[in-house]
Amino acid sequence: MEGLPQALIFLAHSLIGCYFVFFGFWNIYHWAPMTKTMVDHQLPWPFLTLSFIIGFQIIAGVMLVFGILVKLTALILIPFVLAIVLLLHPFWKFKGELRKQHMALFVTNLTMCLGALLLLI
Repeated sequence: MEGLPQALIFLAHSLIGCYFVFFGFWNIYHWAPMTKTMVDHQLPWPFLTLSFIIGFQIIAGVMLVFGILVKLTALILIPFVLAIVLLLHPFWKFKGELRKQHMALFVTNLTMCLGALLLLI
């Protein structure tokens, strides 16, 4: 990455960071349906777990945007995103339109894992 201009590195950090910040606030706005989804998936302590997830999304996103501990943040985000995507978007359990929606979210989140992997370079 030494050959890349600093502006491109900043842009990459900002785009990936803003993704996480956006979805942190999205989850706050959709608190009730997200809590219901977590209860439906039998996740422990939905209120506490969702609070942690939202806080982590926003804090990690802000850290990426401002270039704070980028590699450590990216390293922590990868298993976090993989766990969330496997727990909340198991598209193989659905049929029809719901399957398409979960598949799109599954692929989107895996793409964000790829972005986090690239931040490790």
